[in-house]
Amino acid sequence: RLGMLVWQDMVSGGGRYNFMVISSPLVRGSFLKDDDYVKFAREDENERKVFEDECYGMVRHLLNCTSIAMWVPFNEGWGQFDSKRISENIHALDPSRTIDHASGWHDQGIGDIKSLHVYFHPYRYKKDRLGRAVLLTEFGGYGMDTNTTNKKAFTYKRYKTKKELTKAIVRLYEKQIIPAKKKGLAASIYTQVSDVEQEVNGLLTYDRSTVKVNAEEILEMSKRLLTE
Repeated sequence: RLGMLVWQDMVSGGGRYNFMVISSPLVRGSFLKDDDYVKFAREDENERKVFEDECYGMVRHLLNCTSIAMWVPFNEGWGQFDSKRISENIHALDPSRTIDHASGWHDQGIGDIKSLHVYFHPYRYKKDRLGRAVLLTEFGGYGMDTNTTNKKAFTYKRYKTKKELTKAIVRLYEKQIIPAKKKGLAASIYTQVSDVEQEVNGLLTYDRSTVKVNAEEILEMSKRLLTE
């Protein structure tokens, strides 16, 4: 059967985020220990408790959804805290699924996978020193000029035509993703399926009315990723 595997995120929480904590790893690649509640905007003990209650409640509620392949409690440091302990608790509730304890950055050196988000430099595969599977859980983010009225429209790279955008995405896979897969990259997720609010780097527009790439060329590239 055709279907979709879901990597289920928990809704982020916490106070006002520290820009350097949530953004600098994208460029510098340096990670912090997540027991510093002040830096991660998690000073409020009650907020931390509410987050955990709702996180574990989500796991219990969705436990029997067969499409879910992975739990993701934290993304890019947004309100991240005590991810080792929280991941252990999630695993106790559901030992059948893997856990991306810190998607993107602020990796705490735990679990079965190392999760990376790469946008501002070419991706080159490196084996994880702890022997975990390496996953490129966000990359790409290419966009195209559209008729959006959003003045804050954002994309990592912008192209003028469908042809240019398609060519750039195919080249990205040919030069970076397929070679990385051959060396051991376990999974990759392109950013992203559709435009979302101010993010205009989707393969589809926000309302899904327009496909911004050549679908046949993207499909052919996807087949190559599976076979090469």
